[in-house]
Amino acid sequence: MDTHYIGEHLLPGRLGHLAVIIAFISSLLATISYVTAAVRQKRQLPDPDSWKHLGRIAFIIQVAAVFSIFGLLVWIISQHYFEYYYVWEHTSRDLAPKFLLASIWEGQEGSFLLWAIWHSVLGLVLIRFAKEWESPVMSVISFAQFCIASMLLGIYFWGYRVGSNPFILLRNAGVMPFEPGPDYLSMIRDGAGLNALLQNYWMVIHPPVLFLGFASTIVPFAYAVAGLWMKKNNEWVKPVLPWGVFSAMVLGTGIMLGGAWAYESLTFGGYWAWDPVENASLVPWLTLVAGIHTLLVYKHTGHSLRASFFFFIISFILVLYSTFLTRSGILGDSSVHAFTDLGMSGQLLVYLFAFLVPALILFALRYKEIPAPHTEEPLHTREFWMFIGSLLLFISAVFISFTTSIPVWNKIFHTNMAEPVDREFHYNRIQIFIAILIALGTAVVQYYKYRQNSWQFLRKKIAVPTVIAIAACILFGWLSDIHYNRYGLGFLIAIYLLFFVSIYAVVANLGYILIMLKGRLRKAGASVAHAGFALFLIGVVLSSAKKQVISIDRMGMMDVFDFSNKNENPRENVFLPFGVPVQMGDYEVTYVGDSTAPGDPKIYYAVQFADRQHPDKPLFTLYPDILKNTKGMQGYSANPHTEHFWNKDIFTYVNYASNIEPDQSDTARYYTHEMKTGDTVFLQNGYLVLKSLYRNPQNPNYHPEPQDIAVAAELDIFSGGKTYTASPIYYLRGHEQGAVDDTVQPLQLYLHFGGIDPAAQKIMLSVKQIPPKDHFIVLKAYVFPFINIVWLGVAVTILGFLISLVHRIRQQIEKAKIAQKTVYATKDVEV
Repeated sequence: MDTHYIGEHLLPGRLGHLAVIIAFISSLLATISYVTAAVRQKRQLPDPDSWKHLGRIAFIIQVAAVFSIFGLLVWIISQHYFEYYYVWEHTSRDLAPKFLLASIWEGQEGSFLLWAIWHSVLGLVLIRFAKEWESPVMSVISFAQFCIASMLLGIYFWGYRVGSNPFILLRNAGVMPFEPGPDYLSMIRDGAGLNALLQNYWMVIHPPVLFLGFASTIVPFAYAVAGLWMKKNNEWVKPVLPWGVFSAMVLGTGIMLGGAWAYESLTFGGYWAWDPVENASLVPWLTLVAGIHTLLVYKHTGHSLRASFFFFIISFILVLYSTFLTRSGILGDSSVHAFTDLGMSGQLLVYLFAFLVPALILFALRYKEIPAPHTEEPLHTREFWMFIGSLLLFISAVFISFTTSIPVWNKIFHTNMAEPVDREFHYNRIQIFIAILIALGTAVVQYYKYRQNSWQFLRKKIAVPTVIAIAACILFGWLSDIHYNRYGLGFLIAIYLLFFVSIYAVVANLGYILIMLKGRLRKAGASVAHAGFALFLIGVVLSSAKKQVISIDRMGMMDVFDFSNKNENPRENVFLPFGVPVQMGDYEVTYVGDSTAPGDPKIYYAVQFADRQHPDKPLFTLYPDILKNTKGMQGYSANPHTEHFWNKDIFTYVNYASNIEPDQSDTARYYTHEMKTGDTVFLQNGYLVLKSLYRNPQNPNYHPEPQDIAVAAELDIFSGGKTYTASPIYYLRGHEQGAVDDTVQPLQLYLHFGGIDPAAQKIMLSVKQIPPKDHFIVLKAYVFPFINIVWLGVAVTILGFLISLVHRIRQQIEKAKIAQKTVYATKDVEV
């Protein structure tokens, strides 16, 4: 007899799983129908339109099912139906509505659903506008939807689980620590919640945009496959170009939104860490941009069509490969962004090869039929250098992919290749030279003509921008004052070279818009995008090479804190006692308090910055926070807070705080210094000076005896604009030594006079600073100069893509109108 479980709401889950099954079956039916229509269209057999009509109906049913899944998932999450595992695992009652929505794509099932939604939207647009390409292109889209729907099935075939059902009940998920009884829901007060690290508004924005970028790469792929399949090697170029630009624009936007999120919320100190998951999203974008450029070459000269097929095919395959990397669990030890394995690695690989193998077979079979001029591109033409630029992008993608895939190579070949220790330099030492060549190409190549060019013409047109750029390079190179010597002189030269060619690219692209295009921005999409990319590179150079750590530990206080699990120099952290000003760079910084809010797991620390010259006039206050990790993660995580200026950012985060752990022990230790009169010892938040030594000290803690020989050290301590005094005592009592320590309580500074060396005329002074309980933080602070140029460059690049996209769409609309008028005119003549 079935157990009746009190309080369960089973109808939404049953409807949701039914919708998954409908989406699975209807997408399969759409695939079969569209494939049949495409075959009939290719072979000129009867009734291709009826099959296409059936494919449309099946795909629209699939769309309705996908949106129903999403709607039902939103409903059970908003109603806090914790009887569903997905709701219990990813939400809690205290989440704001925006985070309840974002919790849908925290899990793998929800992210696949988000992908399916975007494919559905793109499919509807293609049904409306693809015209004669609808059947072959929608065959690919429908099959992709079939694959994604199977990832949500959660049913078993011959003992193998296909997909993971987002509507599985908690009592069936195998995670409950007790056998669920009829009233088990009464014991579940709340869900596990959204990971506290993801409770950020970027979680609402970044994943939907990034997944639209991922999803959109299937459209150029589908057109390339359709062109090969239907043996229309030339005709696919016209409709695919706007889609390629759109995909590159959206995917690039998604990637950089992730960079902005990382800069704002992570503590590695930047916007790009060459993390494997970051790399996996970047590589398809590189090959996609390469494909756009080779397609433009073909459109104007007839060259590089084979390369265009390859780049558009490989871009979507790389998206699938990145999906496997991030969701198979294989990057679990390499990336903080990777999902854990849900047991679907084999299924992901099957789908990867289901797209890869047929596409490559088609490409190989049709390779000789793809038009390719027998003559090579002349060296001094635009098409030659555009192809070289695309090749450089591909080389960059290959290099990044190889290193990112080290865990895969180790698993396949049973090797033990080590990942780079200095990940940043490993990539940068290659990518910087690729960036130099690409930036130089974006500056010069557009001044070339397609097919032919004269050196005289080139020199005449580019002379003025070149002279201006040289002057700008000299000026800004002198003003920039870059002294990044961490990796030696050679790398510093490469940095300056990248800086110079990026300035050249900005000036040359602006010159091209003004000189060659006469200021017509509607045709300047490529030049605007190139100028934006060059601005981005300038921002990268300035913000990275001139990045300055201003939190320097001069006392050695950081030795008492454990930084073994952090990839950073512990000396680049400063100890801030509560209420005590500490000098950092051009600022005087004071920890002035902390606060919490009900329902908020974060502790916010108020850190006040003042000008060193005017410490009594605070400039701004930052609020970095610390939160306790949730959902199986151990320890605590820091969220930075940044003060933005037009020419720099002050970036701070708390590495440790006294009030995050309840019971602390004094782990600080003494450091001994040999000093003579006038010597200085630097403290964490100031310094002390041995002013003098004097006999027969008076101190309430020292009770002299007649035979004592006692000496006191007169110390002046300077910290935060204030002066303190201390007088530790050393004495000899017969054959025994003794000492009376002194303490500067506001600084939690302990001083021990340990002895005298008469020969050297020095004393041994031991110094210890310990954090007052519940009243200190350990802070790290950077200055990022000109970081806004990075974001400006990204915005201008996206604007360039958008201008180009609008221009391409307008061109196609105008050509369609002209073609339509021609048809009407022909009919009128016939009449």
